[in-house]
Amino acid sequence: MRLVILNQFFYPDHSATSQLMTELAESLVERGLFVTALAGRGRYNGGDKLSRRDVYRGVRIARAWATSFGKSTTVGRILDYLSFYIGATWTLLRLPAHDAIMSLTTPPLIGVVALLIGRLRGMRVIMLVQDVYPDIAVALGALRPSSPMTRLLAWISGQMLKKSDRIVVLSDCMRRRILERIGSDQASRIDVIHNWADGADICPVADSNNPFVNENNLSGAFVVLFSGNFGRVNEFSTVLEAARLLRNRPEIVFLFIGGGARENEIREFSRSHGLENIKVLPYQPKDRLRYSLAAGDALLVTVADGLAGLCVPSKTYAIMAAGKPLLFVGDTDSDIARLISDHNCGAVVPAGEGYRLMEVITRWSESRSELQQLGSSARSLFEERFSREQAVKYYLESLAKCYSLESTSNIVPQQRDTAIKDTAS
Repeated sequence: MRLVILNQFFYPDHSATSQLMTELAESLVERGLFVTALAGRGRYNGGDKLSRRDVYRGVRIARAWATSFGKSTTVGRILDYLSFYIGATWTLLRLPAHDAIMSLTTPPLIGVVALLIGRLRGMRVIMLVQDVYPDIAVALGALRPSSPMTRLLAWISGQMLKKSDRIVVLSDCMRRRILERIGSDQASRIDVIHNWADGADICPVADSNNPFVNENNLSGAFVVLFSGNFGRVNEFSTVLEAARLLRNRPEIVFLFIGGGARENEIREFSRSHGLENIKVLPYQPKDRLRYSLAAGDALLVTVADGLAGLCVPSKTYAIMAAGKPLLFVGDTDSDIARLISDHNCGAVVPAGEGYRLMEVITRWSESRSELQQLGSSARSLFEERFSREQAVKYYLESLAKCYSLESTSNIVPQQRDTAIKDTAS
């Protein structure tokens, strides 16, 4: 089987969907599929453009023409989106024939391109919903709920999903959101496949074996860590308020690793309140992620109110793989909040309750045994449900359903022959 994975970013970009799709593509190639990743030539944060063609661990990479302004400005982001729609359309028309195309949601509604070109060229189409649009834009205040534009985008999104061959969502809550849009009679076409982490790359690391701790003067500190994109979907005001309340506890450090649209907000809050317990570091290389995550004692996952079922932060699974407690701040109706409550692997704090968050952090800093137990529960849950191997298995099953097959054995051996012929040609 020949599969196109369509997403604005792919290896070597550091964005979450880029890393996830790179790992998925690698694993599918290992299992005999022929995979082409179609991405843009730009990077998530802008900068120099990448090459038009590449091969990474057996995955063919085709990079469409697109601008590369990055996420620093709204205008730049929109231009990157629009140019990728055009570039991806042209590239999809010129690619050698494939059997199926799986489209993500970066940029929003790029699945329309996948659907139109897929139908034109006889490809099955799978929609992988990482974020629900335009609902997420409405929840963040970027669109008015009843505006003509919102209604139009919602109609386009609904048609795109209804006419696809298969839909993959990240959680049960997201599945319910999608069914509200396309109708309950479409339930059989939706697969819930959680995002994942690589449990071999990311695993528990003791402080004594962690160079990141010493390099950043974190030895002996209790570290509350946020790692990843500082995006608009995140909830930082509650975390920053807790940091302010704990300003007289110098042994408790709030460490933010990454970058994004709200980095200045974090830095300005720290500066204006004279907080020395907040540190901000840039993104770390992927091969150091196991060490940077292990440096945290309590690892934050934050989601703005109203976003339950509209997005699922992929950092959740890396935190569990690292054997660390999840400290969730956000909508208590979200799947992550229920996961923590059901499996006792962290704590849930509603958005806006900075004092309550401060209390949880204080208690954890004074009870290392509780912290260790919560972390062990998180790692056990990860191994049971959220490993990379399990996710790949479910993706193969979903691809098989596109062809009304009962087993993935019917698609993999066939692809091995196809891949060999293509390489020979």
